[in-house]
Amino acid sequence: MKKMIPVLLLMVFCGCGAGYNFSPYVGQQQNWQTQPGSYVRVVDKATLYSPGQFPDRPYFIIGSVTTDSEGNLAKAVRAQHADAALISTDHTYRTGTVAVASPGILWGIPLTHTDVSAQLIKFR
Repeated sequence: MKKMIPVLLLMVFCGCGAGYNFSPYVGQQQNWQTQPGSYVRVVDKATLYSPGQFPDRPYFIIGSVTTDSEGNLAKAVRAQHADAALISTDHTYRTGTVAVASPGILWGIPLTHTDVSAQLIKFR
């Protein structure tokens, strides 16, 4: 057990966790909306549907995911054994500015944060 303490501390302090929050879907499944010709992106071999786009075949929802990047969303699709993700929000907002200065030069570098929310789905 004493040998595991440094590993556990490293995981806590470096943020080496999953990189996303998953909440399983609890409720009655229904006939979710589909439409042909949807725009699809593939990120790290995971299919991501943009906001407002739906697959052209029936599906059911496994759960919802919140994360800070599409790369972590693709990781969640693979880890939860889903077929795709329906992105509901993809929002980037400014959190601050870092001022950089040298003699005679001053500029600011904006700091941003991204929130991505999606539903993980499995096709029927």
